[in-house]
Amino acid sequence: MLVLGVEESLSKKKWVQHFADEKLIAHIIQKFDIPEILARILVVKNLDVDVLENFLYPTLRKNLPNPETLKDVTKTAERIADSVERGETIGIMGDYDVDGATSSALLKLFLQSTGTKTKTFIPDRDDGYGPNAQKMQEFYDEGIRLVATVDCGMTAFEPIDFGTKLGLDIVIIDHHEPERMLPNAYSVVNPKRLDEDIKHPCHSMAAVGVVFLVVVAINKILRQRGFYDDKIPEPDLRQWLDLVAFGTVCDVVPLKGVNRLLVKSGLKQILANKNVGIKALSHISKIHEQITSYHLGYILGPRINAGGRVGKSDLGMRLLSTFDEVEAAMIANELEELNLLRRSIESDVLEQATKQAMDDIQAGHPFILVQGENWHQGVVGIVAGRLKERFNLPSFVLSVEGSDAKGSSRSVPGVDLGTLVITAMQKGILSRGGGHPMAAGFSLDTNRINDFRAFLKEYINTQCNLEVDKPKELIIDGVLDIHAVNLDLLDKISLLEPYGEGNEEPVFAVHDVLLSRTILTKNGHVVCKFTGKSGGYLDAVCFRAEKTQIGQTLLENRVGQYYHIAGQLRIDTWNTQKKVQMIIHDIALA
Repeated sequence: MLVLGVEESLSKKKWVQHFADEKLIAHIIQKFDIPEILARILVVKNLDVDVLENFLYPTLRKNLPNPETLKDVTKTAERIADSVERGETIGIMGDYDVDGATSSALLKLFLQSTGTKTKTFIPDRDDGYGPNAQKMQEFYDEGIRLVATVDCGMTAFEPIDFGTKLGLDIVIIDHHEPERMLPNAYSVVNPKRLDEDIKHPCHSMAAVGVVFLVVVAINKILRQRGFYDDKIPEPDLRQWLDLVAFGTVCDVVPLKGVNRLLVKSGLKQILANKNVGIKALSHISKIHEQITSYHLGYILGPRINAGGRVGKSDLGMRLLSTFDEVEAAMIANELEELNLLRRSIESDVLEQATKQAMDDIQAGHPFILVQGENWHQGVVGIVAGRLKERFNLPSFVLSVEGSDAKGSSRSVPGVDLGTLVITAMQKGILSRGGGHPMAAGFSLDTNRINDFRAFLKEYINTQCNLEVDKPKELIIDGVLDIHAVNLDLLDKISLLEPYGEGNEEPVFAVHDVLLSRTILTKNGHVVCKFTGKSGGYLDAVCFRAEKTQIGQTLLENRVGQYYHIAGQLRIDTWNTQKKVQMIIHDIALA
């Protein structure tokens, strides 16, 4: 259904609203005693009425899946519990992103609470993704006999096989797409295993969520064995849900079902301010309001990732697992500096990549594939994301060093990158790789780049459902008068939180408003204020808009011109005062 008659906005989009059954809306209002606008959004989300109560009011007691329903969880938990009881040191290998850092920190903190010593290894990007044989040998030489790989391991066949033959028991706790054969490990916990039910409630979990379920299982076994006593009391596992929320949001898995439950519970734990690392990072990031999924994904997450991208890969894990406030402050400062460096490097690479991308656009390819000599490995994923956002095509960015090329990719609906990369590996085009439907990493020989380009063209054209020519649409969840935009409205719709992949933040259109003021910030953001025909006002900001059609129109500030504006509504806290601010996505002439 067309919204406010907007066939073409300033960003060339049609504003539409999904059909909503009015009878169903009335039923939900009556059953759950919620406002009409909230009920309308729930109906548009196509949530079954039978699951609405669990969506609106989820609890760990009622909705957390039984870990034992996942294959190898009991075997893994019993093996780890054995090492805990024997007082053995346990090795942990993790990934260098936020999911890997939180997964490693969570397992480390739990094991430390039982008095167990750990050795943790987070590879630098130069080491490659996941476990490696050299570290397996080092762990073995140090007397370690049990190694847990978290957020990695599913495609590390050679290092896992090497470690197993060496005499290590290796337990894999992962969530990446598997190949047909599992690695030669002691056990493999992965809800995406091909022998797992695709409808399992844990199927789309981030690795940190899977690690949390394994920890729940270990804790239960230790309790049953009578391990806990006055000297080593049983830990309250809820204290680490902040880490689970952090990793889940930043890994961009669907915030539905158990994922949404864990993030909602974890945000409450973050509010308790107990993790000194998160506290220090929030301080250096100048976050003064209550932390939401937005802060985790767009403010704190990039700073953790900066360590793995352009600095020391283990900084994030160390920050999130320390109890020392001084150490936390030092690491947070280092991550802040690395994030600034990352932005500078990213800007340079993005400029070069965008120029190359135009060749694929002009050729009509259903993808973007760009490459550069010695492009920094730490930013190719971000650049791929920027290209995807700009051109709405699956984007692949390669950093070439001699005969080796390492790449990262970001996708759009209809192209499953995890499956694409595995298929290219099976054909021998890629030497290594893995990932999710929307993001993946890979390696290949530089003399196979043209083969990879040909593969992408054939695979995406024949195996994917990519709708390149579909007109762009902006989905509007509700149309509001400027007088209805207030703190009370945001309080009512807060039951929909936390927002993220699969549970997108509502987009509202505010109709017939007059632009009364604009300010261009040094970062290229356009800050503005709108007023209504009969009074009322709304503050708004359009990020990175200086050179866009929307930004230019706002800065022209045409006298007497009314607009319809669309975007997300947030609470802006300034000088301890709260007010509503719109994050502008689009504008249309009224």
